[in-house]
Amino acid sequence: MSKRSSKYWRKTLIRIALLVAVSWFIYANRYDVAEYVRDWIGIQLPVDPRPAGQSDLEWCEKNYSEEIAELSKQYDLSYPYLMSLIVLECKGNKPAGHRYESHVNQRLKQLQLGKRERYENIRSSDLKELNEDALKNLSTSWGPFQLMGYKAIPLGVNVKDLKDESSATEIGVRWISKEYGHFLKKKKFKDAFHYHNTGRRFPLSGRSQTHNPYYVSDGIKYMKYYAKRDPTVIPEINAPD
Repeated sequence: MSKRSSKYWRKTLIRIALLVAVSWFIYANRYDVAEYVRDWIGIQLPVDPRPAGQSDLEWCEKNYSEEIAELSKQYDLSYPYLMSLIVLECKGNKPAGHRYESHVNQRLKQLQLGKRERYENIRSSDLKELNEDALKNLSTSWGPFQLMGYKAIPLGVNVKDLKDESSATEIGVRWISKEYGHFLKKKKFKDAFHYHNTGRRFPLSGRSQTHNPYYVSDGIKYMKYYAKRDPTVIPEINAPD
């Protein structure tokens, strides 16, 4: 190896080491760094509220375990499934955030204009006189299960109920129970995960059609974690000292 080449690789390795060190420092101290940058440039930066090193599974457990334990009993649905689904859809964050789906908005506009006969259980009469903002809300997914806004119509609730933390989780579980709870009753969890993401059961071909090809397999993996910590079958977890 020539001297020039050796010098180049030494500089490259030093740069990589510095990059790794800086990245680790920012990760380990991300709250302090974010606060410093925010104060320095005068811009409000989003700060991850979870403790450093806490996994999505643990974060979801902290935010939703108690509520999901109650709802899983109320609707007789799998606690591990519901918790795993929240991790897949919003990483256990609370508030869960939302996602606007432009392709759904286009379909709803077509339905409103009479260019489509129906969209799932929605008819043009359901969208009569709705303005652009209302259609955008219907085209956005909300809550821990990222339920699309237009699902509020057959459920008989308002989109604002899907936005509200105090009601979004229960409405999501209610929809799951009504829409594909039969899969969960039969413990067909692959079908349930696939249906939640695509509206169709898991293909017989074995090829997932979810937006993330690992969506179903990750969900099954997460279920194993929550099955060991299920407060609905291990009541002593929540028992008083």
